Amino acid sequence: MRAFVQGKETFMFFGKRMVDIYHDLMKDYIHAGDTAVDGTAGNGHDAEFLCRLVGDEGCVHIFDIQQQAINATKARLEAAGLQKPARLHLDSHAHLDRYVDGPIAGFCFNLGYLPGGDVHVVTNASTTVPALEKCLKALKPGGIGCVLVYYGHLGGREEMENVDELLHGLPAKKFEVFTLKNHNRANQPPILYMIRKLR
Repeated sequence: MRAFVQGKETFMFFGKRMVDIYHDLMKDYIHAGDTAVDGTAGNGHDAEFLCRLVGDEGCVHIFDIQQQAINATKARLEAAGLQKPARLHLDSHAHLDRYVDGPIAGFCFNLGYLPGGDVHVVTNASTTVPALEKCLKALKPGGIGCVLVYYGHLGGREEMENVDELLHGLPAKKFEVFTLKNHNRANQPPILYMIRKLR
């Protein structure tokens, strides 16, 4: 079963969207007052979810290089009354260490292009890998990270392979890394990586 949203194919896992799967997982690890990172603002769905988890006393750093994405996310958060925990950054996620101070409870990245936006503006390995490295370093023990990789675009496979290599190389004594992917679908179905820092 699969659905289509604004030109970006959304694959389902036993009737659930990949995004819903990692949202359900993150609920158990990110709490009121925590700090979290949304590495790809997109249309604001992850940002809204994270802001609800951390509440007014928490903080969510939200990154995107496209003004369209920042504007859409800001509008979504304002409509939901969730402006207080949000820190919107019109900047590359590779620069997150310029804004994020202290440990984070969780992070998420939804890689690819902005649904409804310019499909030629995509995430890429040169910024995604450094951003993930910084998130992994900032992640507190017991914290969680989720990376949803769409790779059916130019440069997407290279980005996916680099993300896979980075996460595959994490020391097993410090991190748990799980992968969820579909084995019998065409059209490059997305891959979901789930990471938990142990110590």
